[in-house]
Amino acid sequence: MNGRGLKHRSVLIPLGLLGILVLGVASAVSEGFWVRLQLIGLKSAGALEGVSLTEIPSLLRPHSGFNLPTLVSTRNPYAVLELPATFHADSADGARIFESRCATCHGPTAEGGVGPALAAATPKHGATDWAMFRVIRDGVPGTPMRATGLSFADTWRVIAHVRSLQHGAANHTPERPGATAGVVPVSAEEIAGADTTDDTWLAYAGGWSGRRNKDVPELTAATVRELNLVWAHQLSADPTTSQTTPIAVRGLLLLTTVNGVTALSQRTGEVRWRFYREPSTGVSLCCGRTNRGVAVLGSRVYYPTLDAHLIALDLATGKVVWDVVVADYLEGYSMSGAPLVAGGKVIVGVGGSEFGVRGFLDAYDPNSGERLWRFHTLAAPGTPGGESWPDDAALRGGGGTWVTGAYDPDLGLVFWGTGNPAPDFAPEVRPGDNLYTCSVIALDVRNGRLKWSYQFTPNDSHDWDAAQQPVLVETHWNGKLRKLLLMANRNGFFYVLDRVTGEFLRATPYVRQTWNDGFDSLGRPKVRLGTAPTPGGTVVYPSVTGATNWWSPAYSDSLGLLFVPTRDMGSIYFREPRLTDASGQYTGGRAVPVPSDLPDNSVTALDVQTGLVRWRANLSHVRWSWIGGLLAIGGRLVIGGHGPELFAYDAATGKQVWSRNLGATIASPPIVFRAQGKPRLAAIAGTVLFVFELDGIAPGGKTAGPSAPTTAKAGSTHAVSPAPAPALE
Repeated sequence: MNGRGLKHRSVLIPLGLLGILVLGVASAVSEGFWVRLQLIGLKSAGALEGVSLTEIPSLLRPHSGFNLPTLVSTRNPYAVLELPATFHADSADGARIFESRCATCHGPTAEGGVGPALAAATPKHGATDWAMFRVIRDGVPGTPMRATGLSFADTWRVIAHVRSLQHGAANHTPERPGATAGVVPVSAEEIAGADTTDDTWLAYAGGWSGRRNKDVPELTAATVRELNLVWAHQLSADPTTSQTTPIAVRGLLLLTTVNGVTALSQRTGEVRWRFYREPSTGVSLCCGRTNRGVAVLGSRVYYPTLDAHLIALDLATGKVVWDVVVADYLEGYSMSGAPLVAGGKVIVGVGGSEFGVRGFLDAYDPNSGERLWRFHTLAAPGTPGGESWPDDAALRGGGGTWVTGAYDPDLGLVFWGTGNPAPDFAPEVRPGDNLYTCSVIALDVRNGRLKWSYQFTPNDSHDWDAAQQPVLVETHWNGKLRKLLLMANRNGFFYVLDRVTGEFLRATPYVRQTWNDGFDSLGRPKVRLGTAPTPGGTVVYPSVTGATNWWSPAYSDSLGLLFVPTRDMGSIYFREPRLTDASGQYTGGRAVPVPSDLPDNSVTALDVQTGLVRWRANLSHVRWSWIGGLLAIGGRLVIGGHGPELFAYDAATGKQVWSRNLGATIASPPIVFRAQGKPRLAAIAGTVLFVFELDGIAPGGKTAGPSAPTTAKAGSTHAVSPAPAPALE
């Protein structure tokens, strides 16, 4: 902690905190009183290093512009306290202060002099706004950079001016080709080859195959420890945990929240543009407000909204090109999954199974927003599969399509997982298989017609969506090269299908399961008697959250392994008299954890050839709400997150080789890309995006030379810890 204001700590802190508490109560009753009270408590307990006691009132005041909820959850000001928008307009005042107090050392336009250049460089003491605030406030011991004595507000005004200078310098670098005339369009050919390149991340799963594997030569079990944090960005959103997967394209990182899209510089983290749109009130949600990402094609970004719109934005500016209504949110529909660009179309799915919607998958023209086709995932009476539903139950029978699918351009087929039937826990209300719920469907991308389907859980009564990422591979199967579709399903089985025909090849359990006694020759499960929900409760494994869920898997071709985030636990499934509960959810029951269970959360490596578990890396027995998805680096590493820990495992053995505590829950998979030729790893914890760089490592894992100064070293206790250095930069 810094020493300002702490000389008489024994007297000052109690009196100061009392005054701060009075201020907080008086000013914040309608603006997050409890968050402010928690912040005061954290400071009193010494848990907010880097924030002085005298700065707390400025943070607590109404409309301060600081993200206090995330500060409370992460306790890390360097990651979450950004330049408030209210100070951007004060940049001119900051310029005058800079001229009189800073220009002598740093140059009139921050080009450098006695002190380092600030306009075109990454600061040595941290790229974040609070890191710069700290240096201006405290100075750097042992250097000419002394504490300035500026007020809280004037310090931010100087930062606003420096950021404006940096923005101007960035605009004159080759990082933004065609910034005034638009960006170079993203071609379908680029997306088709995205699985084999490591410089971009062009789709939700990196490419069309769903493998989430990038073979970055420099990243190995030895060099992953050299990942250094270069910048962090706070997402402005209301959920406390983001599930988005960034897109890395044309020097930008595209991030989504439930209320918009932000385009950041890959190099510096600076905001290039923001699109803001608050979703309509009254959207029916079973599982919280979230958005998992966008798709790109040409010069456009395709963004799905929580209230079921699809919006096309200009990639260069973020301006709206078109906005279409996909479904009526008042009927229970919502959208959270990232679109998939396939066959020159934008493919999107919907959520809402718990509210009795009729699920579907749509294709839109990327230029006009015209809907080109729609496939209903619930077979209506008189159509193929319609006999699997009684009467008109299929008209409100669920079958959401809320997780992004995969695409095989050679076959011209889109593969998509479908959700549970509704009501979830009342199978007797809808006797039959309930096609095409809990299935994977293969659709002709040209017209949306069904080529084949396979149902994992007929007449599901445990809420086991098949809304998982399909993974497409080509490998030898019984001596013959075949196109396969892999899916580790929520119901506890690992499936291998022929993706050309939909033929069932094999299914093996990968966690404890008590509902199935095997499969017939066509792959139909033999459901064990006595496993349906009952009024008194029935214990069944896996749990209602599933053996896995939407948490993204990854795949290694060289090892023939599918890496899956898994949870081994059970639930007690209840059938209740009412089909619709007080919240409007059409479920007919509920599920609760087995009290004696300590869930085994793991990364599990599944052998495609045998179906067996090759290795399992236990994460913890804690019931974290989510497990972050996975990223494979060739056949060398598996990187992912659980709770606040970002980790890397040896892909062949499951041995942990690296970890980093990011201070908040990781609920989305990391990605890799390159900035100025150097590999970077991006991961989100809570609502903060962290970007790490592997600097000074040559392809093949050899050290290329001394590393440039970085913001933090691997293994730091704080996600963004300012490192000591001689001067502000």
